[in-house]
Amino acid sequence: MEKYQQLYDEFINGYKKTETSPSEVGEVLARIAGLFPNYNTAMINAEHEFDILHKKIAEDTDEVTGKAMSSSKAEVLAAASSENLAYEVAKGHVTNIETLIGSLKFLQKSLEVEYVNSNI
Repeated sequence: MEKYQQLYDEFINGYKKTETSPSEVGEVLARIAGLFPNYNTAMINAEHEFDILHKKIAEDTDEVTGKAMSSSKAEVLAAASSENLAYEVAKGHVTNIETLIGSLKFLQKSLEVEYVNSNI
């Protein structure tokens, strides 16, 4: 399990058991947001590796026809590569983190409104 998911799951399990303050949400939000740069950089690197492979495939000669590789065949071969899978997984992690951050921001804002309205 990814670190961001572990942090989120641990927080949600605690949230279900006890009252949670906006600052507690802010802490887990900051911790998950702190992971974003590493995952974003990994996505950028994976995309670059995929692009290099895609370029190589597109420049190759088609073994079947002996002619230049068609762009559609190059697309299919590149899409089926482990480099593309690595890029898609990395992109998924970035999307997951962005989604969790958005969810936590919403929760934090909701708790702030609840605290203000309860006169605590």
